Amino acid sequence: MTKRRAPKNLWTTGKSPRDAVTLEHFARTMERIAPAHLAEAWDNVGLLSGHRTSLIKKVLLTIDLTPAVHDEALANNIDLVLSYHPPIFKPLKHLRINGDEPPALAVALASYGIWCYSPHTALDTATGGTNDTLAQKLGAHVTGSFSQYAARGEYLKLVTFIPHDHVEKVAEAIFAAGAGHIGQKAKYAKCSFRVEGTGTFMGDDSANPTVGQKNIYEHVKEMRFETILPANAAGDVVNALMQSHPYEEPAYDLLKMQTPPEAVGLGRYAAFDQPLTLAALAQRAKRTLKLPHVLVAGDTSRKIERIAVVAGSAGRIALDQATKPYDCLVTGELKHHDVLAYAAGGKSVLCLGHAASERPVLDTLSAELTKLLPTLDLRISQHPVELLQLG
Repeated sequence: MTKRRAPKNLWTTGKSPRDAVTLEHFARTMERIAPAHLAEAWDNVGLLSGHRTSLIKKVLLTIDLTPAVHDEALANNIDLVLSYHPPIFKPLKHLRINGDEPPALAVALASYGIWCYSPHTALDTATGGTNDTLAQKLGAHVTGSFSQYAARGEYLKLVTFIPHDHVEKVAEAIFAAGAGHIGQKAKYAKCSFRVEGTGTFMGDDSANPTVGQKNIYEHVKEMRFETILPANAAGDVVNALMQSHPYEEPAYDLLKMQTPPEAVGLGRYAAFDQPLTLAALAQRAKRTLKLPHVLVAGDTSRKIERIAVVAGSAGRIALDQATKPYDCLVTGELKHHDVLAYAAGGKSVLCLGHAASERPVLDTLSAELTKLLPTLDLRISQHPVELLQLG
């Protein structure tokens, strides 16, 4: 049993580290990296504990929330544990902290004001996520994804009207609140469209107009400003608009956007520039991923040119949903009868270990978060992640 410290009062922690970000800002940033709508329907992704206004500075990345990771978080004054696998997966029937299973550990961390976030299958499917990272680590270039259509997250278009000399101030406030991102992983920021026009208004006796006078029909040169935002950021964006806009009553519209679904899937197809044998691929995986052993099924002298990549546990997904030919399935683990099914289909199999196949994405995720949230103190847990070892 892991030793526990006495819980602290969550609401009087007095946390105000310099350059910290709110939990909501962090969650919005993760939505750019691994949008929740890409997750499988059975999964439990996103912010699992915490309050939107909580400040975080230190983030610990891990594959699983284990007792060792729990203690590591406490010892290093971590504010948020980003656990790839969701520690809270099934509905909770009780809130207890006297156990070493992931749900109890997550509740225990929450009692210290340490929150949890999990991207799981959203990160698997996302561009540049778990499967893309694994393919690249093995020296293959990604050629496509398993085709499933996933609904895009809901987006809104904001239209507002701003006096010329206040456009940049209002725009920066709106962008900082989460608007203006376009493209895969929101690679384009501060996106807007602007056109000049004339705004008209007449304030009554109770009005306090920034421009013009009461009871006078005014004509003012303004800029029509349009941008895009995730629906879940609407509150923050509108608040930023109202706080930064010079007018007493700014005019704005929020319009629902109709976006087509994305053709995405959990798995990836990848290819090597030069074919290599299954034995050589196994050795490359051990060397590159620093693994003591891997499991292979099939003729080890077979030339491998094209692979299907499914980090974690592939099951029969690469048989049921595959639309392109490949020579070898690379995954974390498979059941015995699934291995037989792949062999019957003429496929070789390379199993790296469940967590071992997922761990490379922690480096990718850390680098991406460092780029988007440079003030955070990010660290990757060094505790072993593979529970099964050779005897």
